[in-house]
Amino acid sequence: MTTAVMLLPSQISHMRYGKPSHFLKRKGLSIWIDLDRLDEADQQSHLFSVGRFNLLSFHEKDYGANFHAGKYVMPLNAYIRGLAAEVLPDTPISGIRMLTFPRIFGAAFNPLSVYEASDAKGRVIMTVYEVSNTFGQKHSYVATHDGNIHPVHQVEKRFYVSPFFPVEGEYQLLTRCQDQNMKVMVGYKIDGKPALLATLRGALKPMTSGNIMTFLWATAQWPMRPLLSIHIEALKLYFKRAKFHARPEAPDSQWSKTRQQIRQDMR
Repeated sequence: MTTAVMLLPSQISHMRYGKPSHFLKRKGLSIWIDLDRLDEADQQSHLFSVGRFNLLSFHEKDYGANFHAGKYVMPLNAYIRGLAAEVLPDTPISGIRMLTFPRIFGAAFNPLSVYEASDAKGRVIMTVYEVSNTFGQKHSYVATHDGNIHPVHQVEKRFYVSPFFPVEGEYQLLTRCQDQNMKVMVGYKIDGKPALLATLRGALKPMTSGNIMTFLWATAQWPMRPLLSIHIEALKLYFKRAKFHARPEAPDSQWSKTRQQIRQDMR
């Protein structure tokens, strides 16, 4: 049985295609947490807490309906089950796991958090990709599964993320957790042409105080590092004369549903 929370040291890459092209590769440190076992997760290490300040911490108010309300309004497991009730009516959700960056000394920025909801047989039947931009907004893409172990889902881009890409085109989304190895891939196409491929790959590790210190050092993490990295890369693109796109109004809906899977895997 998998523990209530695990660490995921990872390699993160972003490849921008076209002109100007751009490549980013860095290390990351995420957590893979069971939203139905938060009390248990809170006890796994003296250096990790749920809902309280610590070296690493996880706070439900940072996500989902709580984020949109600007305050804590419901547990995240209830939020995900509510989404499932809309897109998969009469299908009980047995377990919910979430991949996200933890707060470090109380601060964090999560460009992408991923929820996986499973049925009573342990099969993932819904994945939620919760995307954040640097303007304090979030939007989720909700993917349902039909039994394909590693489906790729396609969805129209509806949310402004980068000033160097328009709000048009389509995403291809994939999450895989197999034998303690995790992979998240986001492909982005405009007019059918590749514009971006972002990947996160890593192997899950036990959440212990020793591992927290080891992987914080090994991945060179500090508070708000992802946000700083985003702004540094944006500055590089600016000097490369990448086209700038003004930010439109956020979509009225807080989430969009993906279309059917398009193929078995992305490379």
